[in-house]
Amino acid sequence: MKKVLVAAFTICALFSVSSLFANNSGVGLGAVVFQGKKGKVFEVLAVTTNGTSYTSTFAITSGTSGYKDGLVIGVNVVDSYVADNMDNLATDIAKGDGEYLDALATLMKVEDKSAFKAKLQQNFTKIYTSKNVNSKEVVANIRDIQNS
Repeated sequence: MKKVLVAAFTICALFSVSSLFANNSGVGLGAVVFQGKKGKVFEVLAVTTNGTSYTSTFAITSGTSGYKDGLVIGVNVVDSYVADNMDNLATDIAKGDGEYLDALATLMKVEDKSAFKAKLQQNFTKIYTSKNVNSKEVVANIRDIQNS
């Protein structure tokens, strides 16, 4: 009976964890084998494969098996940074300088930071389009301006 309860708990825990990271099972062999497959079952299989094959560390250090430099697994660093610093970033963009804007330029791997800052300052109203703009929209607007 104990084995059944442990197995049931483990399966529930795996489904709970996989739902937190929907469509992102991390990096490693499981991410490669189950790439493109949708659904919790495949995510659980991918996470389990990654965990039991110990390939995640290799993927991160070698830059293979689904690893992308600069991203936290499941979270885009730029998106997270903007979400956490919306007001301070708005102030810095309006000024055209500041530590929050410098950090954003670094996270976005901008080479010409002065031009980047000036371009964002000139396009402030295109970035912060309303009082209710959310961080995802701000990031999309910044990327649009950066690529124009």
